[in-house]
Amino acid sequence: MASNILRRYTSISAVVDILRRKELPLLDPQTWDDRNDRHFMALYKQARALGGLHGLCAAQCPETYHHWRVFTGTADGACIAIRRDRLEAALALLEGVRYEEVEYLKLEQVERLTPADVNRLPFVKRLGFAAEEEYRVVAETSEAQGPALSIDFPRSMIDCIYLNPWLPRSIAASVRETLRSLPGCGNIRVSRSQLIENGRWKAAGDKVVGKRAPKKIVLKHRR
Repeated sequence: MASNILRRYTSISAVVDILRRKELPLLDPQTWDDRNDRHFMALYKQARALGGLHGLCAAQCPETYHHWRVFTGTADGACIAIRRDRLEAALALLEGVRYEEVEYLKLEQVERLTPADVNRLPFVKRLGFAAEEEYRVVAETSEAQGPALSIDFPRSMIDCIYLNPWLPRSIAASVRETLRSLPGCGNIRVSRSQLIENGRWKAAGDKVVGKRAPKKIVLKHRR
């Protein structure tokens, strides 16, 4: 069963822009890191005689160390957990927009593709990227290619915003308050990722070796 949460890894500054504008940007695929991916997107754009082609990539799986390291740039990283059902309901109303889970192929499989498979090109990648568990939104336009194309993104689509686990706690607290202070954002959940430092995980290890949690010291006022 597919998860109802999609994770869009980005930067803290991009999150601020998304919250203020209430728009989600789809980018020019030619800025993507995977050159095979860029090539297939360019071929698809040419085959469909499109003016512009833009895409957004998200992960379907729970957070991983790989996703944080590769897609966020560590200390400035953030992740928007998006309610998939609400996003897809909105995307279904937009002309020229497609959204699918990415299919991962071996070289011999991609070599068997034919001209009848042209519509698959934006949603296939090499098997070596399978750990990304990618979900992709692609928008086609007749207008000339631009660096980005934005779609409406009401805050009700956001389940939670996660700050990267390398962010010092004090700074994370400040960023959390800053995001919540934006107009209409007071109720948005903002949490620092505990992927690399989790209290419950540590406590379980302490229990194995018989280490007890330190007692809380209660200070009493003298009369």
